[in-house]
This record gives sequence, structure tokens and C-alpha cells, in this order.
Amino acid sequence: MNLRIYRIIHLVITGVITIPITLFLASGGLGENYTGHTFVDPGFLFIIGVWLIGSVLSFIRKSAVFGLVISALPALFFMLNVLITFIT
Repeated sequence: MNLRIYRIIHLVITGVITIPITLFLASGGLGENYTGHTFVDPGFLFIIGVWLIGSVLSFIRKSAVFGLVISALPALFFMLNVLITFIT
């Protein structure tokens, strides 16, 4: 029972971090080229796919811990990039 509650809380927190940031980056929120048009890069949507794979694996009994680690990777990636940006 405790693992089920932890899984749901973990997936909600990592999803709230991962999905909006990934959609912002994929929609061209930061990239503009020399013509002034936004540079849309759907390759960032791969990050949501990694999170989804981790979230599905976390509900399989044999791979629950492995799934939680995979679903945490995108959120940790974004937080680490923000930390490195502030440090440098």
C-alpha cells in the first residue's frame, strides 16, 4: 500500500515538472532563428516518452523501482540544468 501511494505522488510531482517544461521547449519557446520565426523542435517530446515509459514500468510489480528511477530522470535532468545555469 505504501509503495502505491509513493508511486502516485512520485509520478504526479515528476509529471508536473517534466510535461510543461518539455512542451515549452518543443514548441519553440526559447528558439528563434534569424527570420524571427520560432524554431519548433519536436525532438524534445522524446523526454515525455521517457517519463511515460518509466511511469508504466513503475506499475509493473517486478520493475517498480526501475520504473520510478526512469520516470525521475527527466525531472532530475531539468533541475540539474537549472542548477548548473545558476552556478556558472
